[in-house]
Amino acid sequence: MSVGIHIANDFISTAALSSGGDFVFYEQIETPAHDAGTLCRHIADLVQRSAADPNAPVSVAINSGFGGQPSPPNSAPVLANLDVKSALQASLGRPVECIAPAQAYALYEASFGAAQTSGVACLLYLDQNVTGGVTFGQTLWKGGNRLAGAWGHMPLGWPVPHELDGRGCWCGRTGCLESFISAKGVEADYLASTETALTVDEISRAASQNDIVAESVLQILDDRVGRATAMLINMLDPDIITLAGRLASLDRLYVNVPRKWPGYTFTGKSATHLVRAARGDDAIVAGAYIHAKMAR
Repeated sequence: MSVGIHIANDFISTAALSSGGDFVFYEQIETPAHDAGTLCRHIADLVQRSAADPNAPVSVAINSGFGGQPSPPNSAPVLANLDVKSALQASLGRPVECIAPAQAYALYEASFGAAQTSGVACLLYLDQNVTGGVTFGQTLWKGGNRLAGAWGHMPLGWPVPHELDGRGCWCGRTGCLESFISAKGVEADYLASTETALTVDEISRAASQNDIVAESVLQILDDRVGRATAMLINMLDPDIITLAGRLASLDRLYVNVPRKWPGYTFTGKSATHLVRAARGDDAIVAGAYIHAKMAR
């Protein structure tokens, strides 16, 4: 049996799945704050408890520490300047593969979730950060630089004048999608208009209670996500686009976003379906397991 691991800022989860996609092993522990040695020991203990095949590769979903990819500023401090793959291979004494969390999410959705019958599928993860993944059938496309799905650091398509105001991004560039269609981007829009700080959930509730500013902020989000997904349609023409992350809980997106596509897609009308991810964030560790199993 293989094993998948997800190292998040607050927790480390380990899982193995049945052939039907059900969890047969799942355990979660707290992520150590700063000690990389403790991190590796904890993961070694989790792998041992999972009863994984001693020769099976381990796949780790992590948003930093591999492939030369920049690390978001909100990454766990213990991951700073840590070569996760090398450290874990030394600790576990077995091959370790690394994968971006949203790529793992996309692989789960293609294997057991909303995209499992799709020829080409894109996943767009909308949370504090914006990223994603691409699958062809049940095969994950990672790309030559393992960056496939890094949607958050493309520019916002078809910007209107006030969207060219130089919104800075942690990656060092300006105008990235993440600055506009992440949870923090939506919250910043509301704060700029009202000088009141609300979370995305609070903004959504306010809009449902006839808060005109909250509704306006969400209408702008509808259009921006429409433009972002239209870019994916023009590039990859997917059968399905799956939304995950906190913003995926906004029901309005599944009605309003496809209505935006005719104004932005090359053919106007699109046969692409926009759907919510079938599972929550535990799909990430499940996707890591699928990735490990495919690596055998």
